[in-house]
Amino acid sequence: MCGAGCQGAAEELRLLSDRLKAPLIHSVKGKDIMPYDDPHWMGGIGMIGTKPDYNAIMHCDLLLMLGTDYPYSEFLPSKGSVVQLDDRPEVLGRRAPTALGVLGSIKPTLKLLLGKVAAKSDTKFWDQVTKERHKWDDMLDKQADPARSKDRIHPQAVARAVGDLAKGDAIFVFDTGLNTLWSANWIRQNGSQRIIGSFNNAAVGTALAQANGIQALDRSRQVIALCGDGGFNMLMCEFLTAAHHKLPVKVVVYNNSAFGLITLEAESVGLPAYKKGIEFPNPDFAALASACGGHGFKAAKPGELKAAISEALTVDGPAIVDCVVAADELPNLPHINLEMVGHYAMAKIKEAVLACTRS
Repeated sequence: MCGAGCQGAAEELRLLSDRLKAPLIHSVKGKDIMPYDDPHWMGGIGMIGTKPDYNAIMHCDLLLMLGTDYPYSEFLPSKGSVVQLDDRPEVLGRRAPTALGVLGSIKPTLKLLLGKVAAKSDTKFWDQVTKERHKWDDMLDKQADPARSKDRIHPQAVARAVGDLAKGDAIFVFDTGLNTLWSANWIRQNGSQRIIGSFNNAAVGTALAQANGIQALDRSRQVIALCGDGGFNMLMCEFLTAAHHKLPVKVVVYNNSAFGLITLEAESVGLPAYKKGIEFPNPDFAALASACGGHGFKAAKPGELKAAISEALTVDGPAIVDCVVAADELPNLPHINLEMVGHYAMAKIKEAVLACTRS
C-alpha cells in the first residue's frame, strides 16, 4: 500500500512488486505516482478505491504500508501481519496493529530491501487481484459513458472527460466532498500528471485557491480545479483572483445543487437527509465567469459535455465549466455489510414518509 511518501520511488516499487509478486495499491495521495494502467498499479482503497483492493488487503498474508498514514482503519486489517515504513515515527502503528514499524525514507529503504528479499514465483494472488481489477475497470467504464443516459449527465462522465481531454502534464486539484470520489475514482492519470488537494476532512472549498497558487508558480502548465458546487460557492471569490492576475486556471464544477456527501453520510447511519440544510440554489456559474472577466461554459446534457470541457481547456485565460449532474447518483461502495444496507433502507423509508407528511 503506497502513500504520498512514495513519490519518486516508482521504479523501486515496480521492482519490489515483481520480486514479491505482490500487487501495488495506493491511497488517494499516492494515486499519481504511476499511470493508471500500469499492471502493478491496481487502484485505490476505501471509498476512493475498489472492491478488489479491499479484498486483497483483507486476505493478504502480509500488508506492507509504505509512506502512508491512511486514516480509515476499517479498510485495513484488524489482525495479521502489517509492516509499516515511514519517515514519521508518530504514524507507525497508528492506524492498524503493526508487527514491525520501520523508520526511514521510502526510496533508499526499498533499495536496501530489494537486496535482501528472495524472489517469489507463485502468482496466484497477483492473478486473482488482476482479474478482479479488470472487471472493476469495465464497470467504471460503463458508468462513465455519457451515452448511459439521454438527458442527464452523470458525474463519472465529467471526471472521465476531464481526464481524457487534459494535457499530458496537467495538474488536477481535487476539492473535498462527494466530488472527490468522482474525480479520484474516474480520472485515469498517465504518470506525468499530478493530483493535488487538501485531502483533509471538512476542507471544503480549498481547490480553487490551491489551483491559483500552483498556476502562479507555473503559468505555462495546465491546472484544473475539480470542485463541488457547495465548495465552489464558499470561495468563488478566488475566481476573481484568477481573472485579476490572469491565471489561466480551469474550474470544473459538479453542479448537483447539494452537499452530496452529507446526504450519503446521513443515510449510511440510517438518518434521513435534512434537505433544507443540504440543498441550495446555485448562480449561473458560466455567467459568473464572464462577469469576473473569464470564460464560462455550461453542459446540461450528455451531448454538450465534451465540447464544453474541451473548449474551456483550450481557451486563453481562466474558465469555468458548469456541469449539471444527476443529484441522486450513488458512488460505488467497495465494502458494504448488511447493517449498512439496513441503514440506507431505513433512511430512504424515513425520507419517503417525511415527503408524504410534508406534502
